[in-house]
Amino acid sequence: MSNPYGEVIKDVQRLLELLSTEVGIDVTKYINEVIRAPPQYGYLAIPMHSIVREHKNIDEIVSNRITPQLRLINKAILVNGYLNIDINTKNYANIVLSSINNLGDKYGISDKCPTGNYIIEHTSANPAKPMHIGHGRNAVLGDSLARLLRFCGASVRVHFYVNDCGDQMPYVGIGYYVARDLVLNKINSGWKPDDIMGIIYSVTYAVSEVRRLSKQIEQLNSEGKYEDANKLISERDEWVSVINNFMERDRELTEALLKGLSKFEDLPLMVKQWSRSYENGDEFVRKVIREAVDIVLKGFRITLDRLGISFDSWDFESEVAVDNGGVSRVVNELLRKVPQYMERDNGALVFRADKYAQDLRLWDELKLPRYIPKATLLRSDGTSLYLTRDIAYALWFWDNFKFDKLIRVIGSEQAHPQAQLRLALHAMGYYDLAKKLIHYSYEMVNLAGMKMSGRKGVYVSLDELLNEAKDRVMEIVRSRFPPGEADKVAEAVAVGAIRYSFLSVSPSKPLTFSWDKVLNLRQNSGPFVQYTYVRTNGILEKASEIPRTTQIPDNIVNEERELILLLGEYPEVIARAAQELRLENMIEYVNRLSLVFNSYYEKYPVLNAEPGIREFRINLVSAVRTVLGNAMDILGIPKLRRM
Repeated sequence: MSNPYGEVIKDVQRLLELLSTEVGIDVTKYINEVIRAPPQYGYLAIPMHSIVREHKNIDEIVSNRITPQLRLINKAILVNGYLNIDINTKNYANIVLSSINNLGDKYGISDKCPTGNYIIEHTSANPAKPMHIGHGRNAVLGDSLARLLRFCGASVRVHFYVNDCGDQMPYVGIGYYVARDLVLNKINSGWKPDDIMGIIYSVTYAVSEVRRLSKQIEQLNSEGKYEDANKLISERDEWVSVINNFMERDRELTEALLKGLSKFEDLPLMVKQWSRSYENGDEFVRKVIREAVDIVLKGFRITLDRLGISFDSWDFESEVAVDNGGVSRVVNELLRKVPQYMERDNGALVFRADKYAQDLRLWDELKLPRYIPKATLLRSDGTSLYLTRDIAYALWFWDNFKFDKLIRVIGSEQAHPQAQLRLALHAMGYYDLAKKLIHYSYEMVNLAGMKMSGRKGVYVSLDELLNEAKDRVMEIVRSRFPPGEADKVAEAVAVGAIRYSFLSVSPSKPLTFSWDKVLNLRQNSGPFVQYTYVRTNGILEKASEIPRTTQIPDNIVNEERELILLLGEYPEVIARAAQELRLENMIEYVNRLSLVFNSYYEKYPVLNAEPGIREFRINLVSAVRTVLGNAMDILGIPKLRRM
């Protein structure tokens, strides 16, 4: 059977149907309110307070007249208005273990799993600097969603949206242009590509800001506005400090940038010109920026490979939203179809998304936040904004792929732009697309005592996080393994720790990163789950043979019963996680399974148990390993033989 828990629920459904006949009231609706019962009362509980008032002996009716007609449910107890029902553990254990033995790696898939065609766009970090820890949460969420849906049997395509038209890219391109030879030499000598380009971006941006502020300060002083000028001097000093910090990190590259950038009289103006030129397809500017972007993406791939993350497509914004006429299509269709919601504001073209949502009352239909701001589509100089290109990107998906859901993993701070996007699609007549598009929102990752700024080069990169985790693990495993093997184990544990941490908290909540929690070997961490898997592996290697079928003992201990119940629930956990896109439910499950198994492991012998019980326990350990391994594959947590 693919879903043992589902068989129990079928018995519960039958129980409620028979009970409805007995009491003359339809109680089948309570099937949706089934919960776990307190262990002392049974397995499942159904709230029946309204029925109990008229039928106080409802548990007797169930136990005496109904349970004899059921296969798995064997008794019922009424406690505080809840009908607590229990199952025949021996029969159920036989179903669970035989299902896992027969299905193996496919156990967990059920007819409740969502199928169909999905597109998931995730990570999509701006190619200007190394990915930071926030991008890490995005990447792990998106990758795990793809793994989960694929496990369920869905067809999934995974895309990375390369924001090569973004406002940051001219800084990267200009800086790379003036220091190209040095950059390539450093990369060839072993520097990670995106680390180098992060310095390029931050220093170039800082120099541009110093130039811009200096010009404003000079103007204010000439007008006698000394107080205003002094405020800008403080701001300029901060950017000078940024440049000095990079001098300490890499003097050679920073000096080369300062020398090269000094040749440009008006760097801020040059940045704007390069932005327009890139969007307009200027051959030289395109070549320089695209070369710089490719270097950054090479670094991204190295980082993502460490986490086991890959993509089916890398979609360059210039190709999927600009060169194909996507931006023009968006603007022209909105002007043609909803001219009453389009207006000019100081030369900029604006879509009145707020008024459109209000007039058509689309909040529930499109799952919109209550406040919707106006949406600027074109600047006064005619260049497009990220939102406009984002709408064009959605249309590119619509034109080129068939899908049931388009899931975009994007930070919660983008809630308004993503709402504007759906409203624009709706206004253009793409009603189905607007409904199929899901903003899978997540909150930021917090580090105690640190405020990040990508432009100032102040952030913790995803590589730094992985390296720190690996170094901490290496301190533990170095003495247990030969050097080469120790490095592989430390890397696998570090990846498991980071991925588990990013998934352990609901995306709707901020994640506060703590090493004590991330590397906790006793509970609720990637290493804890990996260690549990290693324990099951160790037992089974020593057992040498895993019996395919075993007799279920009459005297199952509490931990064995709980393991059986948890293993039987796994397909239900998978189905709900996939239906609701809630990966944290799987994290909660694997932690619970690991806790119960470790408690069991420490209390009861397996290999030294008496004949009959020994075979059952080996089979049970094998089932735990199978389920835990399945879940780890979905969550992207590496499986280890030893640890």
